[in-house]
Amino acid sequence: MLGTIRNLSGSVHSFSNGRAGYSHQHQHRHSGHEREEERGDGGFSVFIQLMPIIVLILVSLLSQLMVSNPPYSLYPRSGSGHTIKMQTENLGVIYYVNKDFKNEYKGMLLQKVEKSVEEDYVTNIRDNCWRERQQKIDMQYAAKVYRDDRLRRKADALSMDNCKELERLTSIYKGG
Repeated sequence: MLGTIRNLSGSVHSFSNGRAGYSHQHQHRHSGHEREEERGDGGFSVFIQLMPIIVLILVSLLSQLMVSNPPYSLYPRSGSGHTIKMQTENLGVIYYVNKDFKNEYKGMLLQKVEKSVEEDYVTNIRDNCWRERQQKIDMQYAAKVYRDDRLRRKADALSMDNCKELERLTSIYKGG
């Protein structure tokens, strides 16, 4: 049996084979006054839609303001004023600071900066050593594939300075 009953709210109830289904068929007629209100809320709804983008922009601006440049550089940089040569006490890593550094960083603050310098330095050396190893492996593989003695000798002659430095730092860490 198939039948349709319309209730007072304008919704339609359908009956088919004893099962009831519910579908919305609201038939509201908007008055001119309601349409004006909807148009007036349009600006607010656009603002709500743009809110996530606005929040992202504000968060990124705040994070840029909060993240300050480190007070040192591993290389001399005249643009940021890091031209005065310093050396860490523990590993003897050379780094560069600006002219105000010695007045601002003393005691525990200086030790904290030097720890950061050494961590940055070790990370750089580790990354560079990995690149050196990859380069050597690639050259050895190419020499083997192309049976090129000149390329093999070149691969064997690579200085691997960063890997040597990493070994030195590792021995210092181990206390050897």
